Amino acid sequence: MINPYMLNEGRIKKVIKESGDVFTFHVEAHIKALPGQYNMLYAFGMGEAPITIAYSENDHIVHTIRSVGDVTKHIDTLKEGDILYYRGPYGNVWDLKSAYGKHLLIISGGLGLAATRWIYETALKEKHFFKSLLHLYGAKDYESLIYRYLYERWGIGKSFLITIDKPDERWKGHTGMITELLKDIEIEHDTVVFMCGPDPMVKACVLKLEERGLPAKEIYVSLERHMKCSVGTCGHCMMGPFFVCKDGPVFRYDKVREFFERKEV
Repeated sequence: MINPYMLNEGRIKKVIKESGDVFTFHVEAHIKALPGQYNMLYAFGMGEAPITIAYSENDHIVHTIRSVGDVTKHIDTLKEGDILYYRGPYGNVWDLKSAYGKHLLIISGGLGLAATRWIYETALKEKHFFKSLLHLYGAKDYESLIYRYLYERWGIGKSFLITIDKPDERWKGHTGMITELLKDIEIEHDTVVFMCGPDPMVKACVLKLEERGLPAKEIYVSLERHMKCSVGTCGHCMMGPFFVCKDGPVFRYDKVREFFERKEV
């Protein structure tokens, strides 16, 4: 970016309601982004919110947003044809090449699937580079599942496995915490893990992976922190010596463990 504070505008081409308070926006936007990066979405008079870029191709971007504050609640009222204001992209990317020639395991929890969607779809196109490719996805209940219209294409039941925490008569698949799903798969010594989800899920999965012999240096996590400036000046997103906004949001776990697992940070 020539000017990291430059505000851009994109016209909304399609809106998909994923669940009660989660919406996906397909936006016409002429930016060059990579899997793992995010934009700051802007609402005049209200502020900005950092939202991961769930997918980007052919001059359009995809954002999946949960209504949790003034900015996102305003954005979720926008319709097809409206303008979405944003600046970005910011942050680093998933290092897919680090998994070439190895087993790639992707673990997503809740809305964290928005942060892994693009890299998983990229990995599917390049699956000949990996010894194996598997994506585990966990949601708290049936209603919270997002991107249901993509599951068949993603290989549900094969390379894409889903679990929900609570039983539901509409759900015939696995029920239970994602750590239970993790126990049922083989973890080879040359496995690389990409992960995004709620902090407790990330910590629990890392513990299970290490118990199976996988070192933390082979685990990469996309951290969900509330970025403000996105250029490393305000310090709002600092975690130890790192600015999540520009040093991340993707980190090798052994680099951030000391700070990520400390309550005060």
